Amino acid sequence: MAPSSTLQFPILLGLLLISFLGVEGVLPPSCNRYECPNYNVKYVGKNFEIRRYNSPVWISNLAVQDPSLVGATRSGFKRLFSYIYGNNNYKKEMNMTTPVISEVSINGGNSSIVVSFYVPKVNQADPPLANGLYVQRWKTIDVAVRQFGGFVKDSNIGLQVSALNDSLTGTTWSAIVKNKYIVAQYNSPFELYNRVNEIWFFYE
Repeated sequence: MAPSSTLQFPILLGLLLISFLGVEGVLPPSCNRYECPNYNVKYVGKNFEIRRYNSPVWISNLAVQDPSLVGATRSGFKRLFSYIYGNNNYKKEMNMTTPVISEVSINGGNSSIVVSFYVPKVNQADPPLANGLYVQRWKTIDVAVRQFGGFVKDSNIGLQVSALNDSLTGTTWSAIVKNKYIVAQYNSPFELYNRVNEIWFFYE
């Protein structure tokens, strides 16, 4: 038993450190299985990178006020999952993509959360509509990104947001849009290992 415990401890410690400290510049493994939005890396800093996303299209839930990002994401994803399996006005099934993003806007202490699914390129010219959902067409946009492992929890999101803000402070990339960020999740809840999540900050 002792040798097994000795081997397991460094592995567990490593997983904890990755979850808290973040991982840099890793292409999420799920992007090898599912379509992800295209981007170019403009700059790589310490514990962050700057990406330029090339006009991605999203299908989005209406904004909800929820104190729990995890709860809002779970309920929003259920609706989006139904949408891609044909519960839309075209009765059309669509391929799964990644990530699912939760856009958090903070106003006076209240959080408004919009959960969105990346629309596959083949469907972007004319994405199906559905009750309670709307299409977002982003312009080309720059975002600051911090990656971290493990599961997204309401208790660790604030730490990750603060860590990205700290990494940007004092750099030429500090002029972010205030009171708004995105949590991007690349894995299904059933994937226990190699999980990659991200915090995104916007620029004007």
